[in-house]
Amino acid sequence: MVVPLGMTKPSVAVTVKIPVRILDRIPSAGNGRSGFIVRAIEEKLARKKTTPWQPATARGRQLAALLEKGKRERGPDLTPEEFETELLARRGGVQW
Repeated sequence: MVVPLGMTKPSVAVTVKIPVRILDRIPSAGNGRSGFIVRAIEEKLARKKTTPWQPATARGRQLAALLEKGKRERGPDLTPEEFETELLARRGGVQW
């Protein structure tokens, strides 16, 4: 469930258990705790190197070859905005 908490950017409330030893070292509630956690997660994700998908089985390699072969026929990938526009058009203007 997405709960729109901001005017421009939707947010989702997530509840997690944090060990007391970590909780003692971060800002208290009402003093920037949420922002601190969000920045820490963003920093961690920025450091994470994404590796391209590699099939592990013979069947996966066959399917990957077919996928690569079909790229010329499909044309360029859509941007997220183009994708949403296309999806909306295919649904007859009905947004889900």
